[in-house]
Amino acid sequence: MPSDFIYDDVPYPSFVFPQTSPDRLATLARVHGIDATDPAKCRMLELGCGDGTNLLALAYSMPKSQFVGIDLAKTHIGSAKKAASELGLPNVEFIALDVTQADAVALGEFDYIVAHGLFSWVPEFVRPAIFELYAKCLAPNGIGYISYNALPGCYIREITHGMMKFATRKIADPNEKVAAGIKFLETIVDAAEDDSVYQTMLDLELEQISERTPQNVFHDDLSEVNRPFYFEEFAGMLAPYGFQYLCEAEPSELAKIAGLKFPADLGSDVITREQYRDFVMGRRFRTTLFCRKDLNVDRTFPIERIRGLSFAGKFETEESESDTSDASMTFVTSKGHKLTLNHPLTKKCLIKVSDAWPHSMKTADLIAEAENDDAEITLGYLVQLYEAGFIKGHCTEITSVTSISEKPEASRFARFQIEQGGNTVATQTGLNLEIKDPAIGKLLVLTDGTRDIDDLTQAMLEYAAEFDQDEMLGEEEMRESVLNNLEAFAESGLLVG
Repeated sequence: MPSDFIYDDVPYPSFVFPQTSPDRLATLARVHGIDATDPAKCRMLELGCGDGTNLLALAYSMPKSQFVGIDLAKTHIGSAKKAASELGLPNVEFIALDVTQADAVALGEFDYIVAHGLFSWVPEFVRPAIFELYAKCLAPNGIGYISYNALPGCYIREITHGMMKFATRKIADPNEKVAAGIKFLETIVDAAEDDSVYQTMLDLELEQISERTPQNVFHDDLSEVNRPFYFEEFAGMLAPYGFQYLCEAEPSELAKIAGLKFPADLGSDVITREQYRDFVMGRRFRTTLFCRKDLNVDRTFPIERIRGLSFAGKFETEESESDTSDASMTFVTSKGHKLTLNHPLTKKCLIKVSDAWPHSMKTADLIAEAENDDAEITLGYLVQLYEAGFIKGHCTEITSVTSISEKPEASRFARFQIEQGGNTVATQTGLNLEIKDPAIGKLLVLTDGTRDIDDLTQAMLEYAAEFDQDEMLGEEEMRESVLNNLEAFAESGLLVG
């Protein structure tokens, strides 16, 4: 495949994808009645692993699991191997390999196999090879994950793709190509009729394209191959390889279609209904999970399934948290999503979950003191809140340091990400956190367990002196800033000591 030269010359941007975590996949499997392998002691394969950032983050947080990544680009694999060595991660392996040439026997069996950002961007003849690899390497109770561009939403995206390709068809340099493509879109938006539906659509597309990295735009929007699929079409590809559809890796997708009424003639077939959802939502991207077709997938979500899980989430409340009556209480997430409840025990459980953040809380601990009937009601609510993405479910408990120690230590992997020039770090909670201020990134790197608060304060004063003598903070102000940021690190799940 000649596209390997493109990826060697223009490496795909590095990201951690929380939706591919074995913990996320195992949790979704278990609520659907499948006894997936313990994510803390599993084998996971990533196809098209890029520079390994995603697997490196998982290998760091799950030291007893084994991870293997393959990618066509030798540049990517070289970077991944170097990073694994620098981080001292013996539980991850990277192989420069074309998926069409992969030896399934040599690779072995895996509990989880993921392919994120690959399926829509490879030539047609590669896709059967991808499914063949899943068929040969996925464990009997394993979970597969494939993401892809979806229709009908991508029809809108293809309009701007076509414009950018038209405007840059004679430009070879990738950076120039991206800049020229975006500039051309801006010209089109300015020239379009004011207040039209078409203009609004172009405005939104231009906005989201402008927010992404040039490398991402180059590979996604200007790619020679970018094939979106109707969900029904993708689901139809699973059966010949012995697989069946399970669910999506993003439970929050259900929140977007709450209360959706299906036409009676659709019947109860899950594939038909999922395709109908995409028509209603205009979905443009899917993160689809699947499993062996001989497994019994149960979509009734009985509350017993969540008793062994733990939950995490962070909310603010608009009312007093001391209210134990059945009066309504509104919970607000960091993204502004609101939920109003009046069930006393459920309100109490959500407050406990929020107070424990960034830790997760076992379901058994949340309902330990409740009467059976009351516990059943709350478990029902927790199932719904999990499906809607309002709270996160976990098979393994999520823990991190929440207090400032004498010599605080931030995650080695997060520090490594900053040291490599990144501005997004992976937290212990499995989320990505953008570090917008270089000074905060510097403090994160310095928080390596060898410095106390005074040492960190002095180091940050020296750092600040290199840039702006006129607006430097005094020692006490800097100390307060350091403490505030360390508390923010703890709140975000970045501290390990």
